[in-house]
Amino acid sequence: METGRYIVLLEDQQKTAIKKVEKELEVSITSSEFLSSENRSYEIINKNNGVLYKNIGVLVVENMDEEQLKNAVDNESNPIIYYEKEREFFPADELQLISELKKQSAGLVEKISELEKYMAGKPLPQKTQVEMEWGLTAIGLENTLYTGKGVDICILDTGLETSHPDFSSREIEGKSFIDGEDWNRDPNGHGTHCAGVATGNTRNDAKIRYGIAGSSNLKIAKVLSDSGRGTTGSVIDAIDWAITKKFRILSLSLASPVKLNDQPSILFETIGERALENNCLIIAAAGNDSSRPQIPQPVSMPANSKSIMAVAAIDMQMKVAKFSNAGLNPSTGGNINVCAPGVDIVSAYPKNAKNKNYFYYAMSGTSMATPHVSGLAALYMEQFPGKSAKEIWELIENKARPIEGIKYRDIGNGLIQI
Repeated sequence: METGRYIVLLEDQQKTAIKKVEKELEVSITSSEFLSSENRSYEIINKNNGVLYKNIGVLVVENMDEEQLKNAVDNESNPIIYYEKEREFFPADELQLISELKKQSAGLVEKISELEKYMAGKPLPQKTQVEMEWGLTAIGLENTLYTGKGVDICILDTGLETSHPDFSSREIEGKSFIDGEDWNRDPNGHGTHCAGVATGNTRNDAKIRYGIAGSSNLKIAKVLSDSGRGTTGSVIDAIDWAITKKFRILSLSLASPVKLNDQPSILFETIGERALENNCLIIAAAGNDSSRPQIPQPVSMPANSKSIMAVAAIDMQMKVAKFSNAGLNPSTGGNINVCAPGVDIVSAYPKNAKNKNYFYYAMSGTSMATPHVSGLAALYMEQFPGKSAKEIWELIENKARPIEGIKYRDIGNGLIQI
């Protein structure tokens, strides 16, 4: 989906520089510091008005002359150093892949429908002898007393079903970056599931623990619509807001596929660096475009940026998930940093027609692996409050455990560990 918008990276945000950009592009620029619940970016941006996200130096404009933008980049005296067309992002889970296949191949509709029905009706694992889900055991959660207390985790996704019994009594801050849709409802379910893994606690039906940082401060940024679609603009709008709020961890279980040998986006590489400079760690899903054992596909955007932590998925047998993307071109970005559990992950979920099990659901994807890492990061930040975001990143990688027989390109430093 093309929105007609361009994402523009600025080197300089001084008043004179902004005035120069306004004159050259013939737009009026509003700084994100003036945004509020009554004055939202998606209501401002049009052919005459753009929004500058002050924390990351990124401008969003609409219906620009691309030749004009190109000339501005080529002009060394111009503060515009890069631009790209707005992209579309979607949740990084298996069911989302099925949705894409439906659109692309009408001849496979019947088989895809059968697979979708199987996955939607797949029963939850029965109560076992262990006290926590397999993914939490795999990362060693039983070995810590830390709960992420005092650490802000922001989930950038489809929102949160705040009526869910595991979240209804918690104090949760959120904001929607999707026009006409609220952050505190989640008909899609993907955001609630990811929030559960990172910040949930114990299932109220089976009394089995499924969440990692249950005492963390949960923050919600709705950047994907109820149908599971979002754009570059909504994502960077939310990142700028989160940095303003000084949130420490941003969890992005979303992806936009890239091709082999594609260069990482300068835009997201710069955003990741500026987030780290603001003591904020961005963790993102590597993507689910692979069909192993054939050659896997490269890490998706924005996880393919070196300044954003990329997370791959493994299954219960400690094997790489069949859908998990790989670091095929790490010399130019797009490498995997760590891996985490991402197959048959049980977590919180809205009660709806798709979910036959009351308030819980099993999903698979690098989307599910990502909040495992985000939750772990909160535990480390609680344990080491003086460490910077960059130091927490290094700690996560250094403590990860290699898995015998699996390549670095597929799991990076290995399986995250408490």
